Amino acid sequence: MVAHRRLDSQVKRERVVAAVDAKLAAGHELTIAAIARHAGVSRKFIYAHPDLRAQIEHRALQATARDTSATIAGGQVSIASLRADAANAKAQNHRQRQQLRSLEQRLSETLGREVANELGPGDTERPEELRAALEASQANAFELGEQLADAREELEAVREINRELLATQNRPGR
Repeated sequence: MVAHRRLDSQVKRERVVAAVDAKLAAGHELTIAAIARHAGVSRKFIYAHPDLRAQIEHRALQATARDTSATIAGGQVSIASLRADAANAKAQNHRQRQQLRSLEQRLSETLGREVANELGPGDTERPEELRAALEASQANAFELGEQLADAREELEAVREINRELLATQNRPGR
């Protein structure tokens, strides 16, 4: 009878070890309850065999460490891929900026040709005339601004004199 109990206990231990291996292979979390359920034994059986429980806990710790390492490595791959994506986006932005500058230059040249065609072939001197007229108008506007400022100063002085005269005439006793 003792031999039968030992054999039964050994079979249960083997089923527990097989359940641990199966849970690890499936990527499931190792808990005493889940292993007992999978092996068809009671939790009390696992807790009654401290060496078996220690083996389960040790294997669970190894699996957690391995999963953590894989997660960290996966995170590093993600960071590396994000850096690569950022570098690609930066290069693409640079290419698009260059293309935009090129297109702006072409548009400027095209519009310039259109304006030159509207002016006609004999009007090549006209832009210089217009530039000279613009500079003369700006100089005239500056002079007029100066004259306006002088006129305002004179007007303010006249108003002050007028106030003083009115104050003098309105004083009692005069």
